[in-house]
Parts: sequence; structure tokens; C-alpha cells
Amino acid sequence: MQIDLGLNSIFLIHFILRFAVAAQKRRCWFGLYSLVDIFTIPPSFIAVYLNRSWIGLRFLRVVPLKNISDLLQYMNVIERPETIRIVRLASKFTAILFATAGAIHLAENSGDFFCNFCNAQEINIFNALYYMVITMTTVGYGDISCKTYIGKTCVLLALISGLAAFTSMIPEFAKLFQSKDPYADRYLRVKGKRHVIICGHITSHSLAPFLRDFLHEGRYDVDDLDVLIMDKKTPDIEMEALLKQYYTKLHYFVGSIMNIVDLQRIQVDKATACLIIANKECADSNSDDSANIMRVISLKNFNHRIRILLQLLRYINKLNVVSIPGWSVDNDEIICISELKLGLIGMSCVVPGFATMITNIFRMSSYNAQALERTKQVWPWRDLYHRGAGMKLYLEDMPPSFYGKSFIESALICFKLRVMLFAVEIDRMIIDVITCDNCVILHGSRAFIVCISNEEANRVKYYCSMCYPVLDDLTEVQLKQMRKCIHMEQMDNKDDREISIVRESLSFRENEHSVVEVVDTELTQPLISSQIEQIETPCRNHCRTLPKEDISNFDSTGMFYFTQPRSIDEAILNTDVLRMYCTTSSEQNISEESERSFKHPLHFQDHIIVCLHADQSSSTIGLRNFVLPLRASSFQRHELPTIIFATDRAYMEHEWDALSTFPDIYILNGSPINPYNLKLISIEHCRQCVIMSTLDRGNLDTYLVDKSSVLCALTIRQIQLKERQNIIPQKWIRTLTTLTIDSNVQYVEQGHTEEVDLQFFLTTPFASGTAFADSVLDCILSCAYYNVNTVNLLRNILVGGIDPQLDDILVEGIRFTPCKTSELLKKRRRARMTMVTIRDLISDIDTRLEPVTFSSLFCDSLQHHRVLVMGIYRLLDVLLENDPNWRAGRSLNDQKRIVIYFPPYNYHMDRSDMVYVMQHSHLQDD
Repeated sequence: MQIDLGLNSIFLIHFILRFAVAAQKRRCWFGLYSLVDIFTIPPSFIAVYLNRSWIGLRFLRVVPLKNISDLLQYMNVIERPETIRIVRLASKFTAILFATAGAIHLAENSGDFFCNFCNAQEINIFNALYYMVITMTTVGYGDISCKTYIGKTCVLLALISGLAAFTSMIPEFAKLFQSKDPYADRYLRVKGKRHVIICGHITSHSLAPFLRDFLHEGRYDVDDLDVLIMDKKTPDIEMEALLKQYYTKLHYFVGSIMNIVDLQRIQVDKATACLIIANKECADSNSDDSANIMRVISLKNFNHRIRILLQLLRYINKLNVVSIPGWSVDNDEIICISELKLGLIGMSCVVPGFATMITNIFRMSSYNAQALERTKQVWPWRDLYHRGAGMKLYLEDMPPSFYGKSFIESALICFKLRVMLFAVEIDRMIIDVITCDNCVILHGSRAFIVCISNEEANRVKYYCSMCYPVLDDLTEVQLKQMRKCIHMEQMDNKDDREISIVRESLSFRENEHSVVEVVDTELTQPLISSQIEQIETPCRNHCRTLPKEDISNFDSTGMFYFTQPRSIDEAILNTDVLRMYCTTSSEQNISEESERSFKHPLHFQDHIIVCLHADQSSSTIGLRNFVLPLRASSFQRHELPTIIFATDRAYMEHEWDALSTFPDIYILNGSPINPYNLKLISIEHCRQCVIMSTLDRGNLDTYLVDKSSVLCALTIRQIQLKERQNIIPQKWIRTLTTLTIDSNVQYVEQGHTEEVDLQFFLTTPFASGTAFADSVLDCILSCAYYNVNTVNLLRNILVGGIDPQLDDILVEGIRFTPCKTSELLKKRRRARMTMVTIRDLISDIDTRLEPVTFSSLFCDSLQHHRVLVMGIYRLLDVLLENDPNWRAGRSLNDQKRIVIYFPPYNYHMDRSDMVYVMQHSHLQDD
């Protein structure tokens, strides 16, 4: 009794203090804890006064026990959310159970007052607890039962209220006490293994194509690499299926990159790199870029040495990244989606199929002729296309046998080794593509090799001119057996790294296939790094000679054409004038004076149309990146195609400031899905029609995200079908449809229902260069991880490289300024991709008795024209002409071509083939 009195004295003091500090005194009297104190404290003092002990309502004192978790948190006894939740549920369960058991104990031992307490039964507190447990769990053994009416009433109330509480708590208990969450573990790093972290926009749709490329068996040291994915969401069924597919390499963790505890779980301090994926489907690109930049800040604060590869949607947001402490320009990489996507699409307007060929080079894909045998029966041409798409980009050290040779000579040797020399890396940063004739390969240079497997790429690394003096005599068996020879081992063991070479004597003789034979002599003359090699070129008609032009026609970087800034009103096409011209042009009644009075050109020919679905609320996508390849200074002025944007004027007002300094750009204010607007700008005579959309990005139904682009493609198709009904045949309108979801490619060109289950890069629209999806850009991210200069190489091909001044202009989003010195025009001398007919390279192809093979085409073009042949663009009908299953009239487009990169060595060329070549532009003074 004395102990009970002491405890209740403490509770009384606590009640007085709580009442004193309460803001609302009346409400404090009727609070739960106040009622418990009122019913438990006074009986204790009355029992002392009467010198009698009564159990009373003391069982209510267990009610405050349900807040024991708060006390333990104040004392820092429990900290983890799971532990707090378990303690809170357990204390609540205990409080309800003991309170109801105490009520039953009191009622059964006291009896009903209205029955003169004659129906009481003796029951201890343990049996009362036992009775309440089997009652709440609805077991009900019947060995104990209530005899008083008050006890039975308490049981009814407990069943109504307590049973509902218990049924809700039991599943939570089961969830908390079940096996540990597999996605909340800590990553246990295995000795000898590297791990890479992936975060950002994590969905099964975005990760599946990326992981297929990133974890491809052809990647270097991929067997010793673990991939850690961190995201806030618990994996759904599709993501779990993806995790099971790569269960040996892929690990998923639920958490946030912004949380330092989660960064410790995945051991960011020991990670090789972190790849941040952007949400290409988001409606607000700035918001997504800001979230990814915050992830970079968190990672660099935790480990400033970690390598980060960041995807950004807008180039202008790059300015916020380079200023982050710890960001390394040499080690870290920013991959701008809009820059690469629009640059590839822009180049595809000049070189059809360019985006398909380049992305296939950077993407990893396995080529297995036996596995494709069944596919070949359905699609006979796809085996040849897949072989080119299966080519991979490797970076290999160039052996001493290449030192002192020009790029042309080195490319010819590599071709003899059945690989293609794509570019040369000098000093780990400078990228040369089809370099000028006075460039030589120096010690430390590395080669970008395109071939099918790593074994083929090693042929370049192991090539020795002493062991293989005549490359024409090499057989397939000898090529497969090429290994590091004794001469290279002796050179590796030398402490003196000075290499001795002699000016190489090349003897060219034609064999039956007109293939150049390369004969190497012994290396004896020292090479000086400043040495310039001169080569007599028998023909330079395809090494473009650029005429002299006024420097005012070029911008301040010397890399692009320039005109004085124009207002958007000057670029808007007058639809009334265009309509009048369209109605009168057929009658040819326009006089010369009236034609001169027109504000804008009315007769468009060989121009580029951009059907852009956007409105005033759409976020800008950076159309300048699309225009840059089309206004490169490596072109001649008359080669620049006119560009017409068919879109909403309100949207173009946001983009126009960056476009106002480029010549021959016009805007048609109107809907690009309206066929009448497209006819006003002569879509039937355009060189290329590009279809893009910024609308519907927030649509939850993925099939409707690209509905604007698909409907526009169908509109153009309908225009084409009506035009082809005329007596005079019209050329097919060449379109390039950009898609956000690659599975929507099935709606771009109907009639290919058998391609629904194929990967996007194997579909006919992508193989022909008429469709492009955002997902193919993920191959650039994975390729950049394995080679730091991948993005620089691609930029070199698109715009001639990144100049510091050009980078500042693009990052700040300002307009170009005019050129100030003629020295800058030397930047016009750079490599560029173009397309020529096969007759431009082999003029006598029609009179040759023997068929022209790809090897003869490659070697003749390299020797006589100084151009690097990359592949061919072949008519689909030519590929299918020997197919007995091909039904005539299956394709309405008899001008459709397929991109075939690096055909087989002895593959026969066709007279109708178009050829992809990489050539070098020269100034007239060179």
C-alpha cells in the first residue's frame, strides 16, 4: 500500500504540472490521461484514509503505456523507423489487452451490484488475460467464461472496439517481423570487383535497353562489374523481372542519393562511377535537370573523387554543373540529350540514315549468324543489316608499326586486318577523324576501332609490320591467330621509349579486285613529333575544297555560317502570299515583278521541313542543336538547305533568339498536322521532313505519348499517296519521326506487324533511317563509361568538336556574333560525313566486267579520293530481289533504303547504292 501511495503521489504531481501548463484548462480535465488520473489517484488516498485496500480502477493505469515509444525515442534508445513502429504497435497492443483484462478481473471478482454481488467468481489476473486473448482471437475454448452482466458487457465492448484494432495490427506485425527487406540491405563489396551506381529516372522501360548495352558481354571487364540501382520506389513486377534477368550483376536498393546513410549503404566512397539517368518523358525538363544536379551535389559532397556521368535534358543547365565543387572536366562527363538527339537528327537531314549508323556503332549488339538463320527466313535483308548493327566501338593502343603513318595509310592497314579505323585519339583528348594528309600517328596514340568482337580489335594492337609485311596474303586463319609477337615484347622491355622509323615506302599494285597492297619496310629513321608527312594525292575531288568567302558570313567561332540577327517577323512566312502562289503557280501567271515583291521565297526546293508539335506552354528543347550541323562552315554556302519550322509562333518566340543569326531559316505559323499547311511549303519537294513533338509528355498512357508525331506521319503518308496517283511520278517524301517510346514505332509505318516483338534497332523504320527513339541515346551513356572520349568523338562528328568559345555560347544560351579574324576560318578544315553515289567513287562501275566488291570500293576510295567509306545505303528492293517469298507491291515506297554499315569484305556492290563517306574539307589556299 505504501508503494502504491508513493507512485500515485508522483502521478498526482505530474497531473498538477500538466494542468498548470495546459493552454485550455477545461479541455485538460476531459483528456484521456486526465480521466485515468481521476479514476486511479483518489482511490489510493481514500484507501489509506479508510485503512482498506480496494483494487478499483487501477487497471486503467496501463493506458499511458501505449506512449512508451515516445519516451524511448527521447532517451535515444530506439532510432530506426522499423524499431519505432514495432515498439509503438507492441505498446498499443499491450495497453488494450491489459486494460480489458483488468476490467474483466474487476467485474468477475466483484459481481453485479444490482444482484447484491451474489454472482461473483474468483478469477486471477492471468486467467483474465488468457480469457481476453482467446476471445480476441475468436478461438473461444469455453473453459473460462464471464458470469456477471458487467463482465459480459465489457467483453462485448472489447470485441467491438478491440477486435478491429487487433485485426489491423496483426498484419503490420507480420510485415515487420517477416524476413528482412532485401532492398534495405547494405552492399557487401567483394574483393576484386568494381561497382557502379545508377540513379535518377529508374523504370523498367528506361533501364532495360540501357542494361542490355551496358552489361553486354563484349564490354571490357564486364564480368568483374556490379551494378547498384538506388531509387525511392520499391521495385514493381516488371522491375523484379529485370532484376532476375541480371541477378548476378544487378542489385537494387531502396533509398535516396540525397541521404548520407543510404550513400554509406551502397559504398559510394568505393564506387567506380555513378550514372545519373534523365527522364526523357517528363513535361518539365528544367525540373528534371535540377533534381539530377542536386544528386550530383550530394555525391560530390560525400566523395569528391567519384566519377559521374550525368544526363541532362537541356544544354543550358550545364552551367550549373561545372561550378559544383569537385566536378572534374577531365574525369566527369555531361551528356546532353537535346544536343546529341537534335544533332543526330540534323545530320540525318544531310546524310539520310546517319543517326541509325552512328548509334549502331556506339551501341553494343551481338551478331551470330547461326542464331539469325531463322530470322533470315522471315526478313532476308536483316542478317546483312544486323551484321553492320553488330559492329562495336573499341579503343586500342596503336603499336609501333603504325608510328609515322598517316591516317589514310593506317586506315588501309586496319581494313586489311578486317577492322575499320574510325578515329584516332592523341594525347588522350584530341580526336582526329579522317585527318588531313600531313598528320602522322605518334607514340601514345590510340585508335577507335569498329569491328564485331574484341578479338578482331586486338589485331590492331598486335599488328607487326615485320611479321606481316604483305597484308593481302593474310588468310582468315592467320587473322584469328594473331598474337603479340617477339618484336613487340622487345619494344615493351626497352627503357628508352624513342621509336625509330623510316619514311614508309608504299607500293601500290592492283590485283584482280583492285585492292591496294601495302608493303612495309624496316623502321630505322627516328621520328620527330613535329615531322609533317607529305603525300602526293592522285585525286582530291572528294576532299572538299572550300572557296574563299567573306569573314562576315561566319560566326565568331569560325565553325558556322552567320547572318545579322533577324526579328521573328522577318522569318514568318506570309500564308496569304503562299496561298496565292500555290493557286497561281500551276497556271504560271506570276510575273517577275510580283515575284520580286514577295517578302519570302515562294518556291521551295530541296529544303528541310520540321513539323514541330509545341505550344506556348511547352518547354524549349534547344532547336539550335538541330541547326548547327546544317549550318557548319565545312559546307559551301550554296549547299546550305533552307529550313522551315512548321509550328506555333508562340513557341518559336522562346527559341528564336538563339536561331536568329543563322541564314535561310523560316517559320510557318500553324499546325503541322494540317495537310494544307504542309502543301503551302511544298512538302512534296522537300529533301527531308522531320517530325518532333513536345506535347503529351505527361500522359500516363505510354502509347499516347507520341500520338502527335504518329498522326503527323500518317498525314504526310496520305499526302504522298494522293500525289502518287498523278500521271507524273513523284519522289517519295522522306520523313524522320522522333519517338519518346520506342514501342510506338509500330504505328509509324503500317504493314510491319511481324516486327512488334523486335527490339527497336531491328525494326525497318529505324534500319531505313525513318524513325528515331530517345532510348537509343542511352548507348552513348554506357559507351562513355568505358571510354571517356566517346562524347568528344561524337561532338567532333556532329559539329567539328567543342571549342571553348562555342561551349560558352551554348551553355549561356546567347546568340552568335560575327567573325572578327580570318584565322578562325581555318576551323573550316575539318572532317564531315556525306553521302555520294557509287559512280562518284568508281566511275567505270557500269563497264566493269567483274562485280565491284566492298574491299575494292574501300581501297580505291581511300587511295584515289582520300575518303573513308563507312557503309552503303541500299534499296530495299535490291536486297529482296532474290527472295522468292517477297511479294510484289508489299511496300508502297519503292525508294526505301536500308543502312548497311561496313559490309563483308567481298560483298558485291550495286549500281544504285549510295555510299557513306567521311571526307576532309580543305581551304582554297591549302
